Amino acid sequence: MIFAFFNASVFAVLLQNLVFNGGFGMSEAIRIATKPKEFYPIALLVAFFTSATAAVCSALDSINIINTLSTAEHLGIYCVVLAVIYLAFTAVVILITHNKKNTHRIGMAAVNTLVLAVPIINRRAAFNLAESIGFGLGAGVAFIIAVLLISAAEDRIKANETMSNAFKGKPALFIYIALISLGFAGLTGQSLFV
Repeated sequence: MIFAFFNASVFAVLLQNLVFNGGFGMSEAIRIATKPKEFYPIALLVAFFTSATAAVCSALDSINIINTLSTAEHLGIYCVVLAVIYLAFTAVVILITHNKKNTHRIGMAAVNTLVLAVPIINRRAAFNLAESIGFGLGAGVAFIIAVLLISAAEDRIKANETMSNAFKGKPALFIYIALISLGFAGLTGQSLFV
């Protein structure tokens, strides 16, 4: 069980990095890579929501009545699960901190496309509960790694004075992301779930 958990985690981080291979959560990764204040809270929240949603959805999929539903019905259930986890987590944060001011970060992390993609991929891959949680955690770690790589690239692009003006800024960043994505795609040889 522990081996399956770690195997799925490493698989999600290295071989099937959903951020670089599938593009899930990429727009949010690019957005928060330039904002150091939001980087750590949102990246950790994405990792939490991917793991929690994967665990609950996998447990629900083991119920025979739910397992026989269509893909569209599963997607609806996954959305409800994510909404319940988001509302419960936000309520706990507000109760502990007595502050509603910074809860928008929680919402930005919860509605990330990566969070909802993980339970769908877990279902298609027929992962058990341990593998689902491992894959969810691995996808969250992959998101953190993607944000770190994008942030480091953005700093280097800004510092590069020899770069043509046509490529400075976002064009160079998108080329960098494309090259990193090709590298991750080369590890798998093909897209496994899309």
